[in-house]
Amino acid sequence: MIATSLFYLAASAQDQKEMVSKCALSVGENTTYLKDYVIKLPKAGEKANLPVYKADFLMMKKQSYRFTMCNAESSNGELILALYDKDKLVITSKVGDKVYNSFDFTCNKTGKYTLWYTFNNGQQGMGVGIVSLLK
Repeated sequence: MIATSLFYLAASAQDQKEMVSKCALSVGENTTYLKDYVIKLPKAGEKANLPVYKADFLMMKKQSYRFTMCNAESSNGELILALYDKDKLVITSKVGDKVYNSFDFTCNKTGKYTLWYTFNNGQQGMGVGIVSLLK
């Protein structure tokens, strides 16, 4: 039983590393990798708010960043990123019904921002969010 659990954890960790590596290759040229987030969220309940993964990220004024989102093949939903400055929405990867896999953002104020990752329509999902600095 313990050996099976350890095997599953090792296999799961390997799958996550592969998913992060594959996503990192899709970021594009002229970027510097800064950080990745592996997001795994359950399906939203009937009366519950959307499950969300939040992470704080420090950004510098006059720097341009690229935010890239990739979905696991087994994911039911599309990964969405909303970037907040305190309680104010700055930019999101979902515009209307369209979900974008990446977007660029030029920071106009140094400070701590919060990344909110969710899956479209509260679907269950797994994905990777990568933050890169544009050169």
